[in-house]
Amino acid sequence: MSISLLARAAGLAKGLFGGAKFAAGAKAAGAAAKGLQGRRMAAQALHSYMGGPVNLTNLAVNFGMDAGFGVMQGIATPGDLGDKVIAGTASAVGGALGGIGAVSALGKYKNNPGLRMMGEFGGGWGGDMVGQMGGDMLLRAKGGGTTPWEKVQMDSDQQYRQQLERELMATYGIGGYQPTDLIDSTGGLA
Repeated sequence: MSISLLARAAGLAKGLFGGAKFAAGAKAAGAAAKGLQGRRMAAQALHSYMGGPVNLTNLAVNFGMDAGFGVMQGIATPGDLGDKVIAGTASAVGGALGGIGAVSALGKYKNNPGLRMMGEFGGGWGGDMVGQMGGDMLLRAKGGGTTPWEKVQMDSDQQYRQQLERELMATYGIGGYQPTDLIDSTGGLA
């Protein structure tokens, strides 16, 4: 049923029944039909992109690697669960959209297996990088200006500075340190 036909039916019902509630219901039904039409268009675009029906197998073939790399990115990201979800989702979505964009840019050649694989790989890789940049922006907003990786780096830099300071002070015997403080129990440098 087309949207204009629903709108006409709503107008006719309002004229016949004169009820505002009925007209509001008909208007809501028209909005739902528009939403359904949008979902159908999205499903048709996805069907066209995947070259087959939208089912679990085709989704896994087309987006499984993107999801896998997103999961790995999330697991590898330090921080709390929110940081992991943000990083993994940004990576997966970026990779998927990059692959879709590159394959769609192939036009009529998108079903050529070699070109499609190169488009998926290149677009997925580029999209993943863009997705990670977007994820980093969200992580900085969540983390007070730094990502979890930047926090790890700052902590590591601080530890290294403290180690150098301790070694320098022990070398010159200042600050209560002695050169023997640099030797651990195995005879190596501490």
